[in-house]
Amino acid sequence: MYLNGKYVAQRTTGVQRAASCLVAAIDGLLPPGADWVLLCPRGHAAPALSAIRVREVGWRGQSLHLWEQVSLPLAARDGRLLSLAGSAPLLARRASAMIHDAAVFDRAEAYAPLFRHWYRFLFRQLAHRGVQLLTVSAFSRGRLAHALGVDERRIAVVPEGSDHLADVVPDERVLARLGLRSGAFLLAVASDNPTKNLPALVAAFARRRAAEPAQLVIVGGRNERVFSAGAGQADPAGVVRAGPLSDPELKALYRNATALLFPSTYEGFGLPPLEAMACDCAVGAADAAAIPEVCGDAALYFDPASVEAMTASMEQLGTDAPLRESLRARGRSRAASFRWTNAARTLLATLAEGAHA
Repeated sequence: MYLNGKYVAQRTTGVQRAASCLVAAIDGLLPPGADWVLLCPRGHAAPALSAIRVREVGWRGQSLHLWEQVSLPLAARDGRLLSLAGSAPLLARRASAMIHDAAVFDRAEAYAPLFRHWYRFLFRQLAHRGVQLLTVSAFSRGRLAHALGVDERRIAVVPEGSDHLADVVPDERVLARLGLRSGAFLLAVASDNPTKNLPALVAAFARRRAAEPAQLVIVGGRNERVFSAGAGQADPAGVVRAGPLSDPELKALYRNATALLFPSTYEGFGLPPLEAMACDCAVGAADAAAIPEVCGDAALYFDPASVEAMTASMEQLGTDAPLRESLRARGRSRAASFRWTNAARTLLATLAEGAHA
């Protein structure tokens, strides 16, 4: 089995996180000498693995798109290729591909035209060329089946995990750097994608009546080549744009925040709420897409289309300590049911079924 290692050369967002955690978990389950190879672009740091061999292919300076569509399938032509980070080569003869959501079909306005058209074409071709299709939630399976015109039974669900920050030592220095007090700020973790609904969250924060929590910290970056640009507005007082952070910094924020707010209007899975739950942080989340499927009874839900509802949730989370404690307890239990090792076992069983189909 060959693994698509394009993700090692990309900035880490949800799909790259899922790919890296699944590869690490698979590596821990395979016996020594297993015939698995992670194929990576040249010149990028590869993960340290035990059972899975790492091989660089292509040439330095090659674009990632050309690498994935030409160099990767050539290197994997004598075996099966597994792609886990949301894209895959068209030319691979035997392949499995994880498509995390159907957002390029369902929320086309959120994406730059070239990105949207390419991924719509790619996903349709993969579906109709006999590639084994995987996704991360029942919600995404239904939406992909509809968009691609295939039976839902063609698409296997491999839920993600929550325990990738378990061994990370939190870097509490980030609090002083950002001017934060423990327990006195709300947190949002999301790339600046229109579906993440951050402008509405900021507007909701500006409307709140309570003085505490006094700050809203937004962690994440933006990719203009992928997401369509929106009109920028000045943030109200108390909003802190932290940009992308390291895992130790992120864990420190989860552990010290009053609560995580997750206002997305569209998610194929949604890792930040589970990350927060695993770090003992109360969660308020949108009642939309795959989010209730993932969060279960461990989140305070609100309508992401209503700024008023978001404001009310912020105030409730900020003032109701028993509610926060109840959400933290339910969150710990919910996060414990999502483990990357379990995800890897499900994935390996699904690949074995596909090999004999």
